[in-house]
Amino acid sequence: MSPPNLPLRSKRRPRFAPGTGVDYDLLRRSMGDTPLLTCDGCGQSATSVHLAKRFERLEWTTRYRPVHIGTVLLGAIAPTKDADFLYGPSGEFGGEAGKLLEAADISRIGKAAEATLGEFQRRGLFLTHILECPLEAGNEGDAERLLKARFGATAARIRRSLRPKRVIPISGLLEPLLHGSNGPVGLGSALIADGEKVLSLDGGGSDSAVAELRRLLSGAEGGESELSGRKPVRWC
Repeated sequence: MSPPNLPLRSKRRPRFAPGTGVDYDLLRRSMGDTPLLTCDGCGQSATSVHLAKRFERLEWTTRYRPVHIGTVLLGAIAPTKDADFLYGPSGEFGGEAGKLLEAADISRIGKAAEATLGEFQRRGLFLTHILECPLEAGNEGDAERLLKARFGATAARIRRSLRPKRVIPISGLLEPLLHGSNGPVGLGSALIADGEKVLSLDGGGSDSAVAELRRLLSGAEGGESELSGRKPVRWC
């Protein structure tokens, strides 16, 4: 008896099978360059690369958040370089990071980054920015709009989550935000400044701003009566 006639197995590739020429690394890179969401830390259109960096910096920062925050140092826009970002693990402490440590009289010579940041944490100091991410290329002209859009959420976070004793703004870009059209914006804490001026570590006179911040931090830790005969401004 002859065997039944069976269909011959096709040597052609099934239609649903992917070809061998797909470059998945290229696809991932392409997806990383495509705006997907709005970043909750800065309000910019966020690629997967942007979001990954945002979460990384958030992890670095949370590690050194004091349990009880004495002073929030409030900046405008997070530095572009990790080396200038205070909580970065490299321990380079350039730019803004170096100025803050200098103002706080915290030496980083001969110490690991963890020890330096641990001392900053034990002092009850905590740095945060209105825009927790650097500006993406091409968004430089949107800085004012982004800051205005994010300030309300940051103010609420300071009142409800951080709950510090005092807030010291360290960027001149915050001046119009803190003095709104309806008066000072409430942060739930004493807002300390040099007279009616906002310190500007990111401005041209950063050396004098560092010296003034050192005075304010020293006075804040020793009590408001010790602010070199000058009372802190309570805008809220």
